[in-house]
Amino acid sequence: MNIRKLVLPLVVVFALTVGLANVFAQEKMTMEEYNAQLAEWQNREKVAKDAITKVEGEIDALKKEIATADEETNKEWQEIYALLGTDEAGVREYMSALENLEGEVDALSRLTPDELYQRKKEIDELEKKLAEYEASKISALTKAQNKIADIKGKIAQLHATLDAARKWDEYVVIKGDYLWKIAQKDDIYGDPYQWIRIYTKNRDLIKNPDLIYPDWNLKIQRKLESNEYLVEKGDYLKLIAGKPDVFGDPTRWTEIYEANKTVIEKSNKTEGSKMLYPHQILIIPGK
Repeated sequence: MNIRKLVLPLVVVFALTVGLANVFAQEKMTMEEYNAQLAEWQNREKVAKDAITKVEGEIDALKKEIATADEETNKEWQEIYALLGTDEAGVREYMSALENLEGEVDALSRLTPDELYQRKKEIDELEKKLAEYEASKISALTKAQNKIADIKGKIAQLHATLDAARKWDEYVVIKGDYLWKIAQKDDIYGDPYQWIRIYTKNRDLIKNPDLIYPDWNLKIQRKLESNEYLVEKGDYLKLIAGKPDVFGDPTRWTEIYEANKTVIEKSNKTEGSKMLYPHQILIIPGK
């Protein structure tokens, strides 16, 4: 190690000597010229170092300004959190809950219209959740308001899809109701003769069309299911069975009768009757 320490400086001196010799040999520079150029380089180095020192000072000043600004911002946020009755962790938890809610809405938006209709109650539940989050003081934050607005927009789109796919509404029976009275309401069918439509749509619930009870939830049909047929004036079983979109074969009328025998007979109040009435909803077996 000692030999290396002695040899290394000698090597450096030798290299510098050879280098200077080469400079003088190649450039034919005089000592005065060399000293002048060296002085210029030293001056440039000083200017550069001064500039670096100045920039470093400016950087230090900016860091102090940033630290002060951060401190003031943090102080303001603490005041905001106090007004909202929470802290930073509480805001993060709140925003995470909104993100999860939005995820549930997005999942429903990927359903087909028919699938969405079957799960329409979930939309109401999500709206209730959103209303609860909106009632929180944290909802006053801009980022919370923006997220809530996004979710509301997506729920509105779900409702638009639902309206297009809606096949029935629900009506809750109140004291004094009967099918004729319900059917003639403007927001139902506006036609008392369509009482039979309500009866046949709710055949699983209504066993006797003359008897309905308060608090029953009745389906008010808006669109036909794929296995349903709405009787029109002049229809009879053979005619219906022969239609291309039913069976295309009038001889299969008995299949329709057997699938709807109970409601057909109760609509006529005559055992064995096969008479049909407009607005009856018939189930088409096998569809």
